[in-house]
Amino acid sequence: MSGFLNTLSWLGALIRATLRPRPRTRLWEWADRNVIIPDESGGPAPGQLNTGRFAIFRGLHDLAQKPGVHYFALCASARVGKTLFSIVILLYWLAERVGCVVWLDPSTASLKKFVRSELDPFLRQCGVVRALAIISKTTWTVFWKTFRGKVLRIVGSGAEADMHGFNAELAIINELDRCRGATDADASSPDKIIARTRLFPHTRFILENSTPGVAGEFSPIWQKFQRGSQHHCYLPCPHCSAARKATAANAASAKKSATQTPARASSAAPAATAAVHSDPWPIGWSELSLDPDLTGWQRLTFASEKKLVPFDADLNPLLDKKGKPADREHWREETTGQIRFEQFAKWGERTSPHDATKRERYKIGYDVDHVEHGASYQCAHCKKDITFVQLRWMLARYRWVAHNPHAPRDRISAHVWAAYSPFEGWGIIAKEFIEAKSHLEALIKFHNFTLGLPFIRQGAAVKDDDLDRVILRTPVRYVKGQIPMEAEVLTMTIDKQGDSEGAEYWYSIRAWGVLWDHPERPSWSALVDWGSAHSYEELLELAGLRENDAGELRKFTFTRADGTVREYFVTSGLVDSGYKPESVYEFCLHQTEIFDPYKGCPPTHTRGSKVRISKVLDEQLDLWLCWSDYFTANLYYDCIKFGIAFGRPVQWWLPTDIDADYRAQLTDEFQGPDGWTTRKKCNHLGDTEKMHRALADPVEATLDAAREERAEAEAKSAAKK
Repeated sequence: MSGFLNTLSWLGALIRATLRPRPRTRLWEWADRNVIIPDESGGPAPGQLNTGRFAIFRGLHDLAQKPGVHYFALCASARVGKTLFSIVILLYWLAERVGCVVWLDPSTASLKKFVRSELDPFLRQCGVVRALAIISKTTWTVFWKTFRGKVLRIVGSGAEADMHGFNAELAIINELDRCRGATDADASSPDKIIARTRLFPHTRFILENSTPGVAGEFSPIWQKFQRGSQHHCYLPCPHCSAARKATAANAASAKKSATQTPARASSAAPAATAAVHSDPWPIGWSELSLDPDLTGWQRLTFASEKKLVPFDADLNPLLDKKGKPADREHWREETTGQIRFEQFAKWGERTSPHDATKRERYKIGYDVDHVEHGASYQCAHCKKDITFVQLRWMLARYRWVAHNPHAPRDRISAHVWAAYSPFEGWGIIAKEFIEAKSHLEALIKFHNFTLGLPFIRQGAAVKDDDLDRVILRTPVRYVKGQIPMEAEVLTMTIDKQGDSEGAEYWYSIRAWGVLWDHPERPSWSALVDWGSAHSYEELLELAGLRENDAGELRKFTFTRADGTVREYFVTSGLVDSGYKPESVYEFCLHQTEIFDPYKGCPPTHTRGSKVRISKVLDEQLDLWLCWSDYFTANLYYDCIKFGIAFGRPVQWWLPTDIDADYRAQLTDEFQGPDGWTTRKKCNHLGDTEKMHRALADPVEATLDAAREERAEAEAKSAAKK
């Protein structure tokens, strides 16, 4: 019996040894062993592929190989390696996978040249792929390549006859934005190619790459990027990391001196994040990035920008109490760095246009030669300059991080632009921008080919992200109907739409007060109510100026720390009189202590001032003529977009529950080449907010009186003590 068991055990060991699952090779490791870049490709480094030269693409290969991923969209600037990335995946699939492959290119005319000068040399010089090739006059043509068990089809966009009657497991769509789009009578070429993969729902892989080439947000590759995971590459700052390493070393040395025993300094490492992945570390992160001394993580941007992100400064995901991804209102505001070249500005001197007795300096341009060779990258955290030589060290420590945690699990999207390329140079990018910024065509090219972004022709536009950042900047969390702090004034502004009989009124109410605990005691303004109404009577009820049908008077309240309650009603406001002003004048005439009519107009009507008061209705009413574009810019730039004016934060607050109407109407307006305009002519709540900005100066006078009263009371109290 024991002999039989020994035989059975030996047989089991033999089966386990011979039928072991094949070890999973990382795609980029396979590529480094098997892919050769041909001389014909014209690349900067022909010969055996070394993905370490541009290491961040190793992370993209890992993401593409992630189990369950079926769609991959790569939005990139020109000449950063997106086509090489696609060719490597093609070669890997031909060598290691079973299914057929289709490659779609923008046009048949350019396709022959691409196949002969680039794709064919890659296929012939990859030994493991060439070994599977069946080469003959009938099996190996320009658009048809036969391999053992599979076929590679190469199709030009618009060649309708070549897009039907076959199946594929891998579909590569090269330069998506330049492929034929959908028409009224037919689907787009990319959609037809993707349809060829439908028989492989669990194993198919669709790779789409492109440099944006369609104006605005309608760029197909940009839309695919937005719908996907939105991965960006984060790199550590060498200066921040060196400082952390020195701090850790000093702490370890001090502890060793105190205890006379060696101790490794602890540091905030990404171990907690890595633990939730099946791999030893998160997919898309390099092994070198796990060094606990690395910090100053940031994505590279041409100019500094702000954005809400769903992870902390160490790139660990923000989670709620249940361990799930945090809601957007709890995301972190990220500030990026920028390519810095202002140090090479050239200055001149001229007579001041405001005072002929004074001279002033003004910028006359840049020393572009010094810009090209001396531009640096300013760290988003320590603000120190990072030289281009240090980029290779940073690239080897890459971390790809998703900005869209709610994307479908099978859709990866990523963005790569020229600043990450070790072959480009930050000075070259800066020089290109300087030479392009005064020419629209060159600026479009800069956005598409260098930044890898669609060109949106507008000077400023508010997005949902901007409103979310305002909510994050608001120091007190509150909801609609609440006053977050003890206020001094309530204002109401109204935008009238339609005639007097079938009018619709949009309104907003803001509370104004003083931050008494702040040393400078700045003013604040908080949105407390907004919406639509159908009559002036309803508006008066909403303002707390008229009883409703039940005989009740609306009151806004604030409860102080001692339990006492302060009550409020609207004390001043403006009503837009632009459309059929007679009914507005009549309403304001009966509410002259509260409401005045308002009219937005150009500076020629205000005589160059922000606000000019004119008399109407036999001089019984004050009509506020307000420079519309001034207050629009003040609202969108100072209050929403940047939250800062004249070097100081603007205390302009929003509740956490702003609704879809408020979001849609505050983001409807943008600054185009001809000034501020709207997309859908639905910016009524935005107009009410601009009217509040027009009221800011008179409200400030009231708040100044409150400050003086408080100062006098504090002086008397101090004198008694």
